[in-house]
Amino acid sequence: MTDHRSFARTVIALSLAVLAACAVVVTIKVAVGPLAIEPPRVLDQTALEKRVAAEAGVQMQNKPGAYVDCPLSVVVKVGTKFACRVWGDTNPATVRVEITSDQGDLTVTSD
Repeated sequence: MTDHRSFARTVIALSLAVLAACAVVVTIKVAVGPLAIEPPRVLDQTALEKRVAAEAGVQMQNKPGAYVDCPLSVVVKVGTKFACRVWGDTNPATVRVEITSDQGDLTVTSD
């Protein structure tokens, strides 16, 4: 009979501990508010390629072989650097691009 009482006390103590932990978690959640997890912002691919083409001096319209190839889904983070390939009138050229602000401003330099 003593074993049953001891077991019951253990179960009750464990249940109270779990209940207290849940109360703490709910209190913290209410105090902090909802956590907003946003996906990372990425550069608009079309705008990026147009900007790189303009900076490289390539007229994209009316030139069938002219195009720009930049990495996909570049996350907007100040200091991020990447390279784009530009095909225009001549052989492909590489341009270096760096993100200079959290608004997606860019610096484009040719090799």
